[in-house]
Amino acid sequence: MPDKAVLDSSILAAMFFKEASSPKALKCAAECDPLTLDLAIVEVGSVAWKQIVFSGESKERALDAFRDCQDFITTACTLIKASDLTEEAFDIAVENKISYYDSLFLAAAQAEEMPLLTLDRRLYEKVKAKKDVRLV
Repeated sequence: MPDKAVLDSSILAAMFFKEASSPKALKCAAECDPLTLDLAIVEVGSVAWKQIVFSGESKERALDAFRDCQDFITTACTLIKASDLTEEAFDIAVENKISYYDSLFLAAAQAEEMPLLTLDRRLYEKVKAKKDVRLV
């Protein structure tokens, strides 16, 4: 595991919302000095909403997990402003035919010269030959 790494939203969400990959996400976050985008809070909020609407999670449980995740992001992670990476991310998105959201995390990892850790297999497969991305 790298000393420092950018964590994408899939890792952060798995840390706080019970998933099969939660133990792997928790382990990798504990073994590195984590960085992430300020945008991650918004994306994890969307995960919390999906937990309630599509998975039947109680609002209270989802909100507790969301709050815990927000606390981790703001206290344990170094935050990178997504707005500082807009053009680099746009180029990455177009070049690799990936979502702009994903490209922002890749741009952050590239700018910080460290790997991006993800649970997103599709993202990993699309960019593994060109970018320092690691599937957890």
